[in-house]
Amino acid sequence: MPYRGFVQEEASTAQRRWAGALCALILVSVAVAAPWASHPLPPLPHISGMYGAATAMIDLATFWLLVSTPHPHRSHVIVAAGYLFAGLMAILHVLTFPGAVYADTPVFGSPHAVSVLFMGWRAGFGAFAIWAIVAESHRAPTAELPAEPFAKRGGGRPGERPGWPLVAALLAVLALALSSQLSDLGALTPDGERMLFGPVSRAGAYLSVAAALVAVWLSWRRGLFRRAIYVWLAFVLVAEAAGVWLSTHSGQRYSVAWYLARVEGLLASTVMLGVVAVHFRSLQKRLTLAYLTLHQRTEELQTQIQKREAAEAQLARAQTLDAVGLVGASLAHDLNNILQVLTGRLAIVRKRAGEGVDADIQVMRRSVKKAEALTRQLTLLSGQRRNQPRPLQLAPVLKEMEDALRSLVGAQCQLEISADKELPWVALDPLELEIAVTNLATNACDAMKQGGSLRIRAFLTTTPDLGPGVAIEVADEGEGIKPEIREKVFEPFFTTKSRGQGTGLGLAQVRAFVASSGGEVQLRSEPGQGTAFTMIFPATHAQDPSGEDPQRRAPREAPPDPLPHLQPHPQPNLQMRSGLLQSRRDFSGKVLLLVEDNPDVRDAAHQLLSAEGLAVHAVGDAHQALALLENGFSADFLASDIVMPGTMDGVDLVRAVRARFPAIRTVLVTAYSETAERAREEGFTVLRKPYDLSSLVDALG
Repeated sequence: MPYRGFVQEEASTAQRRWAGALCALILVSVAVAAPWASHPLPPLPHISGMYGAATAMIDLATFWLLVSTPHPHRSHVIVAAGYLFAGLMAILHVLTFPGAVYADTPVFGSPHAVSVLFMGWRAGFGAFAIWAIVAESHRAPTAELPAEPFAKRGGGRPGERPGWPLVAALLAVLALALSSQLSDLGALTPDGERMLFGPVSRAGAYLSVAAALVAVWLSWRRGLFRRAIYVWLAFVLVAEAAGVWLSTHSGQRYSVAWYLARVEGLLASTVMLGVVAVHFRSLQKRLTLAYLTLHQRTEELQTQIQKREAAEAQLARAQTLDAVGLVGASLAHDLNNILQVLTGRLAIVRKRAGEGVDADIQVMRRSVKKAEALTRQLTLLSGQRRNQPRPLQLAPVLKEMEDALRSLVGAQCQLEISADKELPWVALDPLELEIAVTNLATNACDAMKQGGSLRIRAFLTTTPDLGPGVAIEVADEGEGIKPEIREKVFEPFFTTKSRGQGTGLGLAQVRAFVASSGGEVQLRSEPGQGTAFTMIFPATHAQDPSGEDPQRRAPREAPPDPLPHLQPHPQPNLQMRSGLLQSRRDFSGKVLLLVEDNPDVRDAAHQLLSAEGLAVHAVGDAHQALALLENGFSADFLASDIVMPGTMDGVDLVRAVRARFPAIRTVLVTAYSETAERAREEGFTVLRKPYDLSSLVDALG
């Protein structure tokens, strides 16, 4: 709401009552003092100087407050000009009053000029009051009058400050000062005490009273008594008119009326200054309150902006992860098909070449597993692969991981693994948990170039967001993480390691795994004092309904191969013999329908399965396989890829086969597919590429 100025402020009921009471007090005091108006009192010339100086300061202060209003209304400026006029006239009154400054003489002018100036002072102020009242709009006589600048309502350029009433005030002061020096209008009789109150002086006094009365009548006539300034102007005019009339009626200086007129004039000026000061104090309070409110809203807005920026950053990060996930999903599918070809061909080479190539084949198999782990991380970090959580107790899980982790970190790092007793259950994917702990342990060892202690511990904790939960902390004594890169360490592909030493996906996988498990990751690091990553998971009350140890229950899908970095020293001959023993199942006379769109994968799988005694018939898509079965082809097993060209994928094919040919045992294989998760939920056996022969044989059996 725009500021309307003091002249637009409505008068309260209390203000009108106080102004009326003060007017009544002035009139009563005049009536009481009238019989003794001419009674002489001790002459004190300096009283006039003190009165004039005090009045000048009060009126000029009132003028300054009024004129400081931004974009004042025209009547507002005229009232301010009236107080400028009154203040300057009070100064002239001091300078021209005999004895006010110098003993028995004025500073300048004749000894009688002060009488003319006094009358002009009072009459001129009344004239300015009439001018301000006339300047008010006829259309809006109440406080609803809009406080637009005078320049927009009375001429002048837009935005021009209406200063010409102030110029008029200065010119009026100058004119009265000059006219008072041209002739000695007061010296009409030889009586020094009465020569100041001749006909001209009396006419001036009556003119002052008339101006005051006209101003009060116009204010009442136009309904301006609803505004505070005109209510108090009425009191000022009444007080000054009463003082001038009483002083003139007494006919001499230093009388009761003379002193009383100055008291009443000083009282009127002081009251108006107090009213204006109270108005501006109230305005200052409102401005302060508005500032504080604006400051609070600005802080709230800044908070909202920060939240929005954080949300936008999270959205951008999520979009980046989604993009990476899409790329990772595509790469996972294509690369796993390639890795499956390599896995199958390695098995064929092993069969053809014998045990002499076992060591080389195991090296290549480890490389295949490493590549598979990378593709898995690409899909995990964006949430493209759903976790398969089950209730776990972390103490035995960490215990089972201890040997593999010790082999991973080597003698350089001193591994310490501990877990609190009676930790609550947590619902986690054990494979992803193993990957996350391995990633953190690997990073910790890399950070301790000179060796040190690597501590992995599980303990009970509570957070405001998750409540009771279990935390796994992996802490090292390495170099620490610089503050400027702490926010980046979880970003995909961000790494501080040398080229070829890291992919930048490890911590991204950790964050993605923990987030998908409903937990949070905390990072604590100080340069030179080590780093601690804490994975916090919410506790769960769910346990294995069978009553078995949940982490030892056999999974529905074929068990995944262990991570290559958890088996740094494999035993190739033993593993190979184990695989062969697993594959010695008698499949003689059994028929397998193999559905695979990738010709290289199809050819390798055809050769391996045929070597196990299976009669393998391979087709390139689901439509061919279903048509073949419907035309009478008899099969004991069906192994189908999930993602295939055409309108029917592997899951649709297996559904149809189970419905029409329930005797056929089915298994689905996939390089990567979100559909695989739904297939597992439906109870289908799903095997992840790259798989070895023993895993496929176990799935078929």
